[in-house]
Amino acid sequence: MLPDERTIVERARAGDKRAFERLYRAYAPTLYAHVLVPMLGDRDDAHDCLRETFLAAHRAIADYEWRGSGIYPWLKVLAKNKARDHLRASERRIRLRGAFAHYLEVLRHHGDPTDAPEQDALRSQIEVVLTTLNPRYARVLRLRMLEDRDRDECARLLEIKVGTLDVLVFRACRAFRIACERHGTPLREVIDGVVP
Repeated sequence: MLPDERTIVERARAGDKRAFERLYRAYAPTLYAHVLVPMLGDRDDAHDCLRETFLAAHRAIADYEWRGSGIYPWLKVLAKNKARDHLRASERRIRLRGAFAHYLEVLRHHGDPTDAPEQDALRSQIEVVLTTLNPRYARVLRLRMLEDRDRDECARLLEIKVGTLDVLVFRACRAFRIACERHGTPLREVIDGVVP
């Protein structure tokens, strides 16, 4: 606990930015190293969750009630909740990427030559749907899913962090599903139910 922590917390609750910064400097390294990195196993994800933790703390600190153990246990609960949210979102992204990959596997399947017209039609439908998406979404889907580039390369080409790429892919796949529904294409059947 910080010396005179209760006073610092009260000042932060009253909107004192410097007091809040002192809390950040005191507890951010511990939350990062002992809570977020062990839970997430990824330093970039841990940094993202640390930022989210302190944004949430800043929004909620006015309602914080002092406990004798200090503010760290409260911050730790916030950090764990942010990490759990991140892990749940990651699982949804993995399921969605898997569903989209299933589309592509169907299209890449070179079976009976009589299926070729149907495959060509599906390819055309995918392209039509992609052209209706936000260009950034269409580009990330083409790079990651159609061209099968790895995460690091996609992030570099898009000039974003790898963690941001995962979020972008998730949102792009969700937008793709919604666009499929809007166009009434059979493509939506593969990923129905994957994204809430």
